[in-house]
Amino acid sequence: MAKTLPRPGTTTTLDFDHLVQHSVESLRRIEDMAKWERMGPRQAIFLAEEMVAHGHLGALPLIGQLQQHPGHAFRDYAMVLERCHRIVRERYRLEEVDRTRIVRAYRKSGYLLFEGDRNSRKLLVIFATIFNNFYISHLALHAMLKDIGCHLLILKDSSLANYQRGVAEFASDPAGIADKIQATARQLGAEKIYLSGFSSSGYPALWTSLVIPCDGYLGFSQATDLSLTSSLPLYWFFNEAVRARLDPRWLEDLRIRLEDADPAVPRVLYYGADWAKDVAHAEHLAGLSTIRLERLEGVGHGTVQHLLSEGRLIETFAQLIADR
Repeated sequence: MAKTLPRPGTTTTLDFDHLVQHSVESLRRIEDMAKWERMGPRQAIFLAEEMVAHGHLGALPLIGQLQQHPGHAFRDYAMVLERCHRIVRERYRLEEVDRTRIVRAYRKSGYLLFEGDRNSRKLLVIFATIFNNFYISHLALHAMLKDIGCHLLILKDSSLANYQRGVAEFASDPAGIADKIQATARQLGAEKIYLSGFSSSGYPALWTSLVIPCDGYLGFSQATDLSLTSSLPLYWFFNEAVRARLDPRWLEDLRIRLEDADPAVPRVLYYGADWAKDVAHAEHLAGLSTIRLERLEGVGHGTVQHLLSEGRLIETFAQLIADR
């Protein structure tokens, strides 16, 4: 059950704003909507998904409503949401977080640096999606990953430029992002750098992993070829009108870079078999020894949600940064 999301047409701006894009304001609106006395099952799904992603206690009554629905598809999805909610809440509870921290974390641009143990020599860099999250909120993600043994840097660009114009207060273009990541690693004393991206952020994260000394990449449901000559389908958030406004230097077929990449660097891409665009972009990389494709049957675009519901998300990241 996928959300109905905006499909931009011809655009004169690269700004993007939507109810499900994480911010303090959108969280407040969702909390207000959850107080409605009447709502249909699809409204309950929408709100339950968002509450789960925020680590919000208010997800439970909404999930309970769906569990009572006569349709088995609604009840089955309620089980997925309940598992995700329980796993997130084991490590993170929104109501226990200081307000100042929430305001900073929910800014829609810039970066968040969570320093790990001072003896850690690993830096994990996560590129946030256009919705300013990684399915779950940045604070929830940090809470789930803080014990795997690394520093965590979360980059945020919630515009349609999708990192092609850099990251506010960090770097002005993709090459600058790559340089600043390496400088941050040196500052932290980190000798190994790992990168990850999901959906809209997967392409810039994979691109970066191919232009800097990288020790591993983990991708989910992402584009792999944004070149002007590509025959692969474009995603709604990166249509022709958007692409025409960006510097073509950064729009590449990443298969070409992967063909020359070091096969000793582990790279993994998870994709759902039920999402045609993700299948096309993932299988564009088929046959390469420099990336492993993990096809998830019966799963759509929400690969992160799927792994979270199965209790595998933390393990997947732990495997990424594991010593080999």
